Amino acid sequence: MIRLLIWVGVVLALLGFFYKSLDGGGVRKGAGQRENAQLAGKATGAPADSVAVPTSSPAPSNAAVIPAPAPPVEQGVAGPLAAQQAAPIGRGLSFAFADPSTVPVRVAHLACHGEPQPIDRPHRGSCNPYEGDTSCRAVLPIACYRSSGAAAPANLEQDFYKGWTHGQLGATEPVMGAVLKSEAAASARCEAELGAGWRMAEFHDGGGGWGLQGERGSGLRPGTRYWVRINDQRGNCWNSAP
Repeated sequence: MIRLLIWVGVVLALLGFFYKSLDGGGVRKGAGQRENAQLAGKATGAPADSVAVPTSSPAPSNAAVIPAPAPPVEQGVAGPLAAQQAAPIGRGLSFAFADPSTVPVRVAHLACHGEPQPIDRPHRGSCNPYEGDTSCRAVLPIACYRSSGAAAPANLEQDFYKGWTHGQLGATEPVMGAVLKSEAAASARCEAELGAGWRMAEFHDGGGGWGLQGERGSGLRPGTRYWVRINDQRGNCWNSAP
């Protein structure tokens, strides 16, 4: 009986020792896990017992950005071109060749009564220095003049209506009258095409009016009229009434 009790005590002691061994390992294992978790928390900067919730900014959208619609644009012509088209068109003064048989070959005689006659607004069947006689929509050469001091031929007939200009008469290439916004603009074309010293011919360049005689320069040809300016009437493309 005593021996049986001894064996029971030994068995119980062994069981107790075995149980303590198992429990101690679990405690150490749990403690190790907590220690590892604390070390991980220190490395990331997060509290050991907290759960890190990842945060992120919204991903950029791949949808195309549609710009706001532009304000509607009125249809039609805008800017300086529209102003030109809207501007009323007047008339300009024109001369043409007079009878060439009445002057020497090297002399040009441009006159109000030359041929062909103006048809838009003639004055007494001829040119109109008061209001302009030819629509500025017409395309005509510009009559140009350059003073040279040349003396008139000895046999040249002269009077108030066909005075001698003491210079040369020439012409530019044809140009629409509406383009001539001033005497300066017309004279600039004469100078550009014929050379220095040339300008637009003026109604009174012969000392009287209604006709001009001068040495014949380049660009003149029969069968057309030529733009001529007048300095004391509103008969030019840049100052005539529409």
